Amino acid sequence: MSEFVKEVPDDHPDEPDAHGVDLVDGDEPAVRILVRGELPDTLDHDGRTWRMTDETHDAGDAPAIRVFRPVD
Repeated sequence: MSEFVKEVPDDHPDEPDAHGVDLVDGDEPAVRILVRGELPDTLDHDGRTWRMTDETHDAGDAPAIRVFRPVD
C-alpha cells in the first residue's frame, strides 16, 4: 500500500511524519489534509467521523493519497 508520507528531516527528529489524506463524500470535491504521526483507521474532521478505505488517489510522481469516506 502506498500513501503520501512527508518524511521528517534529520534536523527536526521530534516532528512526526505526515500522511496525505483525501476526505471524499459522494460527488463533492475531495478535501485534502495532512495527518501527522500514525495514520488512524478513523479520524474526525469538521464535526464528522471519516473511515479509511482501500482506495487511493494517484499523486503523479509522488506516492498515492489515502482516501477516507464519512461514517454514516
